Amino acid sequence: MPKIQKPEKVRPALPSGFRDFGPAEVRRRRAAFQTLAQIFERYGYEPLETPAVELLSVLMGKYGEEGDKLLFRILNSGDFLANVPEEAKASTATLLPFITEKALRYDLTVPMARWVAQHAGELVFPFKRYQIQPVWRADRPQRGRFREFYQCDVDIVGAEGLIPLMEMIEIARAGLGALGVRGAVFHLNHRALLEHAARDTGWPLSQFSAFCTRLDKAEKVGWQPVKALFQEEGYLLPEWLNPEEGFSSTLQAELSKLPELAPDLPTLNELIRTEDPVLTVRWDSTLARGLEYYTGYVYEIRVPGSGVGSIAAGGAYASLVSDFGGPDLPAMGLSFGIERILTFTEAQSPPDTSALQVLVAWIDASPRFVQKVVKTLHEGGIPAFAYPAPKKLSKQIEYAQRRGIRWVAIVGAQEEATQSVQLRDLPNHVQTTVPLDALATACR
Repeated sequence: MPKIQKPEKVRPALPSGFRDFGPAEVRRRRAAFQTLAQIFERYGYEPLETPAVELLSVLMGKYGEEGDKLLFRILNSGDFLANVPEEAKASTATLLPFITEKALRYDLTVPMARWVAQHAGELVFPFKRYQIQPVWRADRPQRGRFREFYQCDVDIVGAEGLIPLMEMIEIARAGLGALGVRGAVFHLNHRALLEHAARDTGWPLSQFSAFCTRLDKAEKVGWQPVKALFQEEGYLLPEWLNPEEGFSSTLQAELSKLPELAPDLPTLNELIRTEDPVLTVRWDSTLARGLEYYTGYVYEIRVPGSGVGSIAAGGAYASLVSDFGGPDLPAMGLSFGIERILTFTEAQSPPDTSALQVLVAWIDASPRFVQKVVKTLHEGGIPAFAYPAPKKLSKQIEYAQRRGIRWVAIVGAQEEATQSVQLRDLPNHVQTTVPLDALATACR
């Protein structure tokens, strides 16, 4: 009789750019999400969740040509090649529309705009929402950049201008401070200034996106190389655009020429001159991110020397909601790059292992009494559970130590008879007899 061949064991592995999180890290991440959610709600933002999957018709064209390439597309179910014309199989570009109609969401802003358009008649504007959910991008993984990651977004739909901008700065300052970040810089710019710079340079506004792409390289390579790049193409960048000059009087003179920015100058001056250990504001004339849909202020937060790039970003935008048939509303938002923040603050914020406070160790007590002890702790608001079996006490205590549990409530037949426990404080090597009705208080 032939031997039945056993299937080969599968080597446990993850796709590049994806991660598992163990219990301690999950607790740490959950605490960060809860911290940000509390701050968002303090400023009047309401929670929203949208599905992981969106129609391609919703997502395509919202992130620029490069962004569209990073969408994780989902194959249609069933025999998706059955009804594809032969001529469509000639290339990937012609085949894709026939075999995929959906994709994993790329960000949280576009799904939010789609949702607002669908529910505009039910909402009170300005509508303030926050959203903490994962997104997916087929990007090249590197430190602080993953293919699956969480975003923590706040957006106000139906308003823009200085008050929403100042609110975004304060939310960023409160959120980053609560997560242990110090020395962050809020880089600020405005689309109107970039368009003014393009006109001053002689660059055709029909190619404004290309102008911004070149200018945005200044953050990585510096002002002089970018200036030389433009000169090679026959364009001379105005010196007032030099980000190394800061919020100079020359730059302010240019800003005063722009009706979108002239009224804001006194407040901008005050914001930029305010020193803060967590977050300072700096005008950055070469910041030109995301201008496929940003229409006003644009901003990005970085921590010098952190090595993780921007840790939050956002801006003012319009027409996203109206693109889906909703009202034409201005909006402004901020997205925390929580994965990069957690990477950067890893050394400063060790994982929280204190969620479980008490282990009930038992020897010869009845299972019913063991569960009574656990229930008493739970009713007192103390996280606890019982060891699964009455093994050697030393083994149960070793288990508690390895789990980072502070208290061990030891029970046996004698404790059951007296309705008490032997409560051992592991870090302090102290053990006392505690009545059952006082146990929860003793463990606080």
